[in-house]
Amino acid sequence: MMQLLLDNARGRTRIEKICDAVHSAIISGRWHAGMRIPSIRRLAEELGMSPFTVAEAYDRLVAQGLLQARRGTGFYVVGPRTLPCTGTPPVPLQALPVDDDWLLRNVYEHTDDTLQAGCGWLPPTWYDSEALQRALRQLARRQNLQQGYGEPRGFAGLVQWVGAHLREQDIPAQAERIVLTQGASKALDMVAGSLLRPGDTVLVDDPGYSNLLSGLVYRGINIIGVPWLPTGPDCEAVARLAEEHSPKAFFTNPRLHNPTGASYALPTLHRVLEVARRHDFLLVEDNVSSDLYLGREPTLAALDGLERVIHIGSFSKTLSPGLRVGYLAAPPGLADRLIHYKMLSGLTSPELNERLVLEMLQEGRYRRQVDRLCQRLAAAQAAAGQRFDSLGWERFGQPTSGLFFWARPRQPLDTVALAEAARHERILLAPGHLFRPHGEATPWLRFNVAYAMHPALTDFLTRQAACAE
Repeated sequence: MMQLLLDNARGRTRIEKICDAVHSAIISGRWHAGMRIPSIRRLAEELGMSPFTVAEAYDRLVAQGLLQARRGTGFYVVGPRTLPCTGTPPVPLQALPVDDDWLLRNVYEHTDDTLQAGCGWLPPTWYDSEALQRALRQLARRQNLQQGYGEPRGFAGLVQWVGAHLREQDIPAQAERIVLTQGASKALDMVAGSLLRPGDTVLVDDPGYSNLLSGLVYRGINIIGVPWLPTGPDCEAVARLAEEHSPKAFFTNPRLHNPTGASYALPTLHRVLEVARRHDFLLVEDNVSSDLYLGREPTLAALDGLERVIHIGSFSKTLSPGLRVGYLAAPPGLADRLIHYKMLSGLTSPELNERLVLEMLQEGRYRRQVDRLCQRLAAAQAAAGQRFDSLGWERFGQPTSGLFFWARPRQPLDTVALAEAARHERILLAPGHLFRPHGEATPWLRFNVAYAMHPALTDFLTRQAACAE
């Protein structure tokens, strides 16, 4: 049978529906390699569509390597068995299981018809695009623009700015303790790659940053989850697990925690630091959203004097995620090891990006841009709190700032099935098991507050709740 079954999911164009249907027919084996498929005119008649629509879909499928066009004879299935080994065809959103690999593949795809309700960054319109454009123009006029690889530590001007910024927060970060990185994720990878070995044990937030958890497991690191409370990690659990497992480090996200949106309370900061000193392990403080934090509590690095804390930050949440510029500040002796690993694993970080960030910072508008983001996020958190209360959802800790909140339906729902249903409507949810150390089941999901008020999300959650009753 050559009949093509189209998905009636909303938000998909006719061309995309044809592409999805052909891909499903090939993967399922209904259309096998070498088979001649209906001509453009015939399929257009069968589907009641324009030949131009079908022709565009066929052209896309040829470009993806699924079909082959033969002059004078038509289109033929290439099929999975004969696809070149250098790559695989794009997989539709609906075809992948909801796991961390699916999240990594799909959350970074820029598709206008997908509502990324569970993603990790703000919408482009929330950033100061004019500041970026001005900085690009200014940078292009510089006659001494660096064309080489740059410095191992990173661009000196930005290193100095980061050091001054951290010292304003009472973190003793001289230039020799700072290393610029390609975002906070790369900084975390550098710490794991340079300081840990397969078989080492570390503590991690539970729930925690999914990329970090997957990366540590990939390296053969034994990860032990520390349960989170609205005031930060459970301090009694930190002490008990440190006693039981003698960890090398604790990777934690104290401010505007990903995924819950909660932050360390002051007693939690002191208690975690005290346990780390007693059991002699390193604290890796991922404060990627620190500049958006409205509280007055100090950082772990400030309380510790940067003796056993590696402090990580980034400009992705405040300037632009596409710049991929982050940094770390490390205790004496560790910064050089981290630079060594940085050079071994990818040479220098892009100096052009670092110069561009410095250009934007030195324009003098950074604090005002951050203030505007903080106000907008606070308003969005308040609105989301009211909306999700009305939908019958519980929010963890009721965050008042930051990008994320962690929520669960008050009536039992299978969150994996919920995410499966959502992606058929082009809504990307982030079920909580993706943020658990070993993928443990949980009723919670991560939401990005900037997308939480979208009518499509409200409509979807309302319909799902009605079905569950």
